[in-house]
Amino acid sequence: MSPELKIIGGKWRSRKISSMPGAYRPTTGIVKKSLFDILGADIIDSSFLDLFAGSGAVGLEAMSRGAGMVSFVEQSLSAVNILKENLERLGAEKGTYEIIWQDYIKALNDLRNKQSTFDYIFVDPPYHDTLPHRILGDVAFARILANDGLLIYEAARNDARGVLEKTPPELYPLREVDHGGTAILLFRWRDTHPDNADTEKPEMENS
Repeated sequence: MSPELKIIGGKWRSRKISSMPGAYRPTTGIVKKSLFDILGADIIDSSFLDLFAGSGAVGLEAMSRGAGMVSFVEQSLSAVNILKENLERLGAEKGTYEIIWQDYIKALNDLRNKQSTFDYIFVDPPYHDTLPHRILGDVAFARILANDGLLIYEAARNDARGVLEKTPPELYPLREVDHGGTAILLFRWRDTHPDNADTEKPEMENS
């Protein structure tokens, strides 16, 4: 049986959703709360991309809090099936989400070709099986983050410095928020950052 999580805010607050058992590592409640506290009311009517979505915990949280459109990208059929069950359980309205069952690179290419853009892109790859600089580079190349959009990258806290050191030059590290063993890194396009200056260590919060 799949382990259960809870939506922590919005119209589906306290509703249960299923997550993937075993090797999958869903974003914890405290990390989700911190992230959506940062995004605040700006999430309402926004477009949100949940890359490496798994069973959809973060994208579903965005839907619950009022995102206008959420795109879930996941290559595992088992995870996609659980995501579909979660959407059905919550009574998600058709047209407010899409599920893209593909490898993330193909999904990014397809979204680029469709000229899709997103206000928020959340990236939560497997901590030990991926190269962060490659993923950030692929997202930057796809150019699907809106000009004033926010790229959110979840990493193991011990890996955060390495991720920042290899950030593609197009992206500006804006903020780092740490919770236990997890770091949330926030990026914007460098050419839209008001300072447009050399990157320094971003603001950090520890919890």
